Amino acid sequence: MDDLSTENTHKDIQKQKARFVLNQGTFMGLALSAVFLILQLTGLETSFFNNVLTWLVYIGFIHVSMVRYRQNLQEGWLGYGQGVWLGTRMGMLAGIISGAWMFLYMKVINPAYTDELIVQMQEAYLAMGMSENEVARMEDMFALVANPVLMIFSGIFGVGFTSLLFSLVIAIFQRRRPQDPFSNAMKTIE
Repeated sequence: MDDLSTENTHKDIQKQKARFVLNQGTFMGLALSAVFLILQLTGLETSFFNNVLTWLVYIGFIHVSMVRYRQNLQEGWLGYGQGVWLGTRMGMLAGIISGAWMFLYMKVINPAYTDELIVQMQEAYLAMGMSENEVARMEDMFALVANPVLMIFSGIFGVGFTSLLFSLVIAIFQRRRPQDPFSNAMKTIE
């Protein structure tokens, strides 16, 4: 009977961990989408402030989530790999949500955004010194890059990869190893 209760407890903990990752990833995706919308409305989408604010969302959510995961679900310890995996899973889910938001934004809310992206890409290539004929020949590629469906997939992989990079660094500082009971007992003897 004891084995059955231990197994049920283990399953409950696994469900809590999965629910935690889903909740944190969802909130991170919603926060990234809100940052995108606010920066679009204020016209700051191409500024350095955009990058800083987005990075703060990544760092804040991944850091706080690792601390809460470690304290509430891991009994105070977190391995480096667990921390990296936690942040990456959150990022993948956040990427799905922000990719879906981009799709909704580009198809329903602001369909002209695709044209704005194409114009920005053309201007960037012209500023790099390409001729107008070369830029005109690349127009099909611009339309492909600004495709809303491609934005969903790039959101998933882009946010997931960025979360992986931040998680690699943050997990270094958030990892905690389980205490060795023998060494703790020896400290009290000495």
